[in-house]
Amino acid sequence: MKKHLYLVISLLFGAMTLLQAQAIREGDRFFDGSTLYSVREIRLGSIIYLADARGEEELTLEQWGDTPGVYRLRPSRNADEPKYGAEFGCRVEYISQLENKFLRVIGDNDMILKDLPFVKPMDDIAAGSLWYNGSLVYDANPNEDGSVLMNAMAEGEELEFLLIPAGDGTDVYKVTEGEEGVSYQYDHARYARRLRKEGLDVLCFYDWQSRLTDVIQATQIWDSQALNVKQWMAPICGNYKTGGGKEFVVDETWFAYGGFDYPLEPVTFNGGITGVIDFGEAGPYIGRLEVVPTAEGLRLTEVKMNDGEPWYERTVSYYDLTWAGEGSRFGFANEILLLSGLRRYDKPLLRVMRNAILAAHGYVFQSKDLKNYFEAQPWYHPAANNARVKLSLLEQLNVALIQAAERNEE
Repeated sequence: MKKHLYLVISLLFGAMTLLQAQAIREGDRFFDGSTLYSVREIRLGSIIYLADARGEEELTLEQWGDTPGVYRLRPSRNADEPKYGAEFGCRVEYISQLENKFLRVIGDNDMILKDLPFVKPMDDIAAGSLWYNGSLVYDANPNEDGSVLMNAMAEGEELEFLLIPAGDGTDVYKVTEGEEGVSYQYDHARYARRLRKEGLDVLCFYDWQSRLTDVIQATQIWDSQALNVKQWMAPICGNYKTGGGKEFVVDETWFAYGGFDYPLEPVTFNGGITGVIDFGEAGPYIGRLEVVPTAEGLRLTEVKMNDGEPWYERTVSYYDLTWAGEGSRFGFANEILLLSGLRRYDKPLLRVMRNAILAAHGYVFQSKDLKNYFEAQPWYHPAANNARVKLSLLEQLNVALIQAAERNEE
């Protein structure tokens, strides 16, 4: 059952499963966090010899049976003992998923011992380039040794992390903390990969199981508050109906009701989002209200909140708005990279949001609740064949980011 689920998810991502794995080729490079290996030779079409630039560190793999992309670890000339806590003869798989290929060394009981990401050429991260992670903007500072120190400020506190490249001009980095005593956001990340494709320029962070956990995006904007507001408002903006059936339109800086436009202001604190919008003194909703996206639309809850403080107290008064847009309630997930805000949603809503990305392309669902939900949407048009459903890189990243948020809910 787990294998079947893995194959389904792989097809959704347009990724290659082990059954569709690309063959390892001479010149391919893999990074274990300290050593960059190159495929030096492939003998008899089945024995793959990898070594570092000096030939001091070696790995030798042998094709395992007839299954493409599956190998076993063999002794090498300069490797008397196996690495990574493995044993000679253990399984090594060549996996490709979501623009991320890697060798996986697997021990007893299918324990993951080590992932070695495939390394490709890539431009170095430019000095002074800015990178937005959904709450902060990091500034890139390359060092003479090729590493890149990323700096940000949050409420007067400095944050850092260090990217150590697999080699000169490569797309993979080891992720570690910066100077001792400086706050560090990415202690869960084992490595990062830079992707430049389909108009995106992003750094993707992966955990020890090579699961995507975070993404930061290149930006030209230093003002993190402006970026935070734009990110948070994306799931909120749109056309709705009030409980009385009247049209209510929300935009980033205004709302429309009863034929009139009124200003609104997201309430921030030290550049961060509080989850509250000030609707002013006109219109159907007065003052400050917590705004929470739902599967059906929005829930607005009146709050008690003091000026200059991020905390608030919910009252018993709330209002539900029903989505009335022409497209999907979650259409924003097909258009903007979801770098922040996912922690505000519960697991059931995250599940609907993730599958809405697929539904926008006509994916046909087997789960009864998802099938009923999407077939009730006027914009949903089932595809003739799920194999034809193709997601953009942005959509694939959003699916993986939502999955990461769902894991955090467990």
